[in-house]
Amino acid sequence: MLGGMRQSPITPLHIRYGASMSNEDGWSMPRLFRSLPEEHRAARTAAGVFDISHLGKFSITGPGALQWLEGLLSNSVTHCRDNMGQRTLLLQENGGIIDKLLLFRESAGRFFLLGHAVAAAGVYARLCAYRPDGPITVRDETALRSGIGLYGPEAEAVFAQVLPGVELPPPMGFRRLNYRGEELLLVRASMVDETGLELFCPAAAGISWYESFISAGASPCGMALRECIRLEHGAAAAGRDIGPDKTPIQSAMDRFCDLSKDFVGAEALRRQSLAGTLRRVAAVSCERESEAPREGDRLIDDVGATVGTITSGCLLPHAHRGVGLAYISRRLAHPGTRLRIIIGGQAIPAIVTGKQVI
Repeated sequence: MLGGMRQSPITPLHIRYGASMSNEDGWSMPRLFRSLPEEHRAARTAAGVFDISHLGKFSITGPGALQWLEGLLSNSVTHCRDNMGQRTLLLQENGGIIDKLLLFRESAGRFFLLGHAVAAAGVYARLCAYRPDGPITVRDETALRSGIGLYGPEAEAVFAQVLPGVELPPPMGFRRLNYRGEELLLVRASMVDETGLELFCPAAAGISWYESFISAGASPCGMALRECIRLEHGAAAAGRDIGPDKTPIQSAMDRFCDLSKDFVGAEALRRQSLAGTLRRVAAVSCERESEAPREGDRLIDDVGATVGTITSGCLLPHAHRGVGLAYISRRLAHPGTRLRIIIGGQAIPAIVTGKQVI
């Protein structure tokens, strides 16, 4: 384990399984259990189980919660149906991104939010700062719940073995249930946009549920693979690709902003949408095998001028090809644009892909 880091409730089991541990946004989390290709193969051909206890988890309850969140978050909470979810943003007044969130609406008076670990303290502080006087309650449940992600083509079959007879919510759906005396939250969405499901249980029950999924055939997988899955899907991460110095327009997340309503940061976004931006995020892919872009790598054009910077990248284990997210000159942020990434002093050919950043 790593000293000074927050610990997942499932950490003792990771140690027992021989995981290498690493710092994941201030949490000591399993990076690898086996080789990255082995874990990728398991998650893509069968089922992989991930510890996601580090994610920020918040409950919002009380009369008027819907109206309050409608004026705080960027997406239209009113248009989200009960027991369904949506992607939304919590912004600063100047439009800078505090975090990208998954919001789940149980009713007009009860919501569950998921966010990135690195931004969790900021999200909670902002929710509390904007909470109106009255009966609305904001609760930080990050330390109270273990989180388990189950991804892959056999994820549903594994789930059915562990929780027989329990119906899964639909895609982007949410369900709260009492199962054998434990309150469970089931989510059919993920921060990394991976197909599968996520279960949130009482913190002390995390090891038992995690082991149950392994016994049913899932393979334990670490944060290194989750990072690859994230970038494979073009999912932006707080603290890397988005943050207070980036707006939804620059980050290609303006589709999660309903500018027909008023919310914190909306006026700044309206002004920016008219004025335009110099740079915009784009997904890029190396055209040479076994070359992986990393945070801070420069992108240059055909005359050698710097036109952007990589914010996160990795080498996909199945394709042996590097992918990443980068902020580049807006005029170049179009699918098919060819650039070069400076990796280890070499200019590696790359292309802007058509992948939509989420």
